[in-house]
Amino acid sequence: MKNDVMARRYARALYELGREEGLEKQFQADLGNVAALVDESEDFKAIMVSPLYDITLKKRILGGMVPKLGLSPYAVNFFNILLDKDRFSFLPDINKAYQDILDAASGRVKAQVVSAVELDAAQQQKVAAVFSKIMKKSVDVEMAVDPSLIGGIVVEVEGMVYDGSIKTQLSKIKQSLKGEM
Repeated sequence: MKNDVMARRYARALYELGREEGLEKQFQADLGNVAALVDESEDFKAIMVSPLYDITLKKRILGGMVPKLGLSPYAVNFFNILLDKDRFSFLPDINKAYQDILDAASGRVKAQVVSAVELDAAQQQKVAAVFSKIMKKSVDVEMAVDPSLIGGIVVEVEGMVYDGSIKTQLSKIKQSLKGEM
C-alpha cells in the first residue's frame, strides 16, 4: 500500500512537470525504457537498488545510459532523485502509475477481463466497445483466462466488477435454493 502511494506521488509530480513542458509522452517513453531495462537486466537492477553500491557509481552508470536510451534532461534528473532518495526500486510501480495518470488524462481506462476460454480479437473488440459505451471512455482490454469460470466473463474496470460468469450464476442459484428450503 505504501509503495503504491509513493509511486503515485512521484508519477503525479513527473506528470505535472511533463504537462507544463509538453513532454508527457517523452516522459512516458523515458520511464518505460528504463523500467524495461530494469526488467531485462538483473545486474543493472541489482546495482541500482542495492545500498552496497555508491550513489556516484549508480549515477555514472545511469549517465552512461542516457545517449543509448535518449533520455530527456528532466528524466535524468528524475532518476537521479530516485537514486538520491533510495526509491529506484519503485520504478516499475512509478511507471505503471504514470501510465494510469496519462490514460486518465486522455480519457482511457483499462479493463481487466477474465474469461473461461481465450477470446479472439473480434470478441475482445466487442467487449471493449460495450464497456466504452458504459464508461463513456476509451477502454483498453487486458485479458486473462480462468477455466474455473465455466463460461462467460468477469470484467473489472475503474473499481467496478461486472460478473457474467456461469460460476457466479450457479452460485446464486445454489444460494437461492438454500434460502427456500
